[in-house]
Amino acid sequence: MKKYIKYGLFSLLSIAVLSACSNADEWEAPVSDATLIYEQAFANSLGDFTVQSVSGDTTWTSGGTYAIMSGYVNSVNLANEDWLISPVIDLTSTTAANLSFQHVVRYFTNLKDEATVWISTDYTGGLPSTATWTQLTTQPFVDYQSWNFVPSGEISLTAYAGKKVRIAFKYISTATKAGTWEIQNVVVKNTEAVVVTTNYGDGTEASPYSVTGGIYNQVSGKWVNGTIVGYVWSGTQTNFVFGSDTCTQATNMLLADSANNIYLSKTLPVQLPIGAVRTALNLKDHKNLIGKKVKMYGDLASYFGVPGLKTVTYFELEDGTKGGNKPFDPSTAIYYETFATGLGAFTAQNVSGSEVWVYNSTYKCAYMTGYVSSQNRANEDWLISPQIDLTGKTSPVLCFDHVVRYAGVPANEATVWVSENYTSGLPSTAIWTQVPTNFTNASSWDFYNSGDMSLSAYSNKKIRIAIKYVSTATKAGTWEMKNFIVK
Repeated sequence: MKKYIKYGLFSLLSIAVLSACSNADEWEAPVSDATLIYEQAFANSLGDFTVQSVSGDTTWTSGGTYAIMSGYVNSVNLANEDWLISPVIDLTSTTAANLSFQHVVRYFTNLKDEATVWISTDYTGGLPSTATWTQLTTQPFVDYQSWNFVPSGEISLTAYAGKKVRIAFKYISTATKAGTWEIQNVVVKNTEAVVVTTNYGDGTEASPYSVTGGIYNQVSGKWVNGTIVGYVWSGTQTNFVFGSDTCTQATNMLLADSANNIYLSKTLPVQLPIGAVRTALNLKDHKNLIGKKVKMYGDLASYFGVPGLKTVTYFELEDGTKGGNKPFDPSTAIYYETFATGLGAFTAQNVSGSEVWVYNSTYKCAYMTGYVSSQNRANEDWLISPQIDLTGKTSPVLCFDHVVRYAGVPANEATVWVSENYTSGLPSTAIWTQVPTNFTNASSWDFYNSGDMSLSAYSNKKIRIAIKYVSTATKAGTWEMKNFIVK
């Protein structure tokens, strides 16, 4: 039986174990062969950092394995301004350097103003107001709604090369809202002569992100390459499990850059959507996949409260096994609409009911529902494409990413139609033929691919494609759609 390690994501014990088992290099930002200038883990205390309270009654303290500051005390929000200031860090012998750390930010009102990083070349001691401070540009901090430490990303200090500096973490809270900031593993490195020995990739098929690259580049529509090392079990608590022997769920897996020296902070939880990807890759049914390399395409986004990979639509295992719908070069598509910024050239036609197809800016998709203000409402609404020219195309297909939930009978209420003579106005002004589909209600709001729908019957023709939504006063589902492709 394979050995495995289980970590509670919300357990301080697991964080302590990871901190004790790893060194600074296992947690730092992805800079290879750089020279360490300064590091402070906050493993047992605040070390050589100093605390300066500008206002309020609470201050930065040691959390045992991290520095912590919170104005939320005894269920009361307290107004504070508190600085955690480093000792002098000598950059005089370098021409390029960066700063990185791991941290957690929770419950702030405005993170970009209330949890900030500053630098000074003339601070010697006492209140911060005795010196000149400049705010450092950081990647946007995100409250992932968990207590898991995440990387800050690399913060450039090159503008201060050749100088001696102090770095400060500035915390602000109000009597209305007081967040919590936890920090560990502060690292400053010389990057002037970095020899890149590891390829972190650029997210393309030719050069996919490594797992580390994916963690630091949480963006949609990217390729990631990694080794399957475990899964996430979610029950009364959420755990990362490194191994497959005990796996009883099929919805996710864990990737790392290597099967050796696996650390929680350097693993990527991967959502396995319903369909070919889940069927082929889940560790419940395929425990032998542990330790295998896989390349996947999906959206890099928060999952289980940490940087992850979601909406995976395609995979390639190291043995050549492939599955799902391989992403394509949009320039080769016959027609492509992402719905990422609006409905594009599609038009919404309302046949009955008060609701219509709209663009949902939160989920960046086309959106239709008859469920409004906790009421089911009867609707018939069509979302109709512009004219699509299939002249010279012998085997065209349609596919899209979507999710249908809470419909009465999705096969009748979420359908796809084609017309050769529609020009404008209500759908009833033209002849429409239904495209065979059999969509079902999903169990979550995760997008999954429709699969290819043949349009071969319309080769060498000009057509319009319609997405038809129906609801009743008894049952009104929701349909969300993106990445509408004719290829």
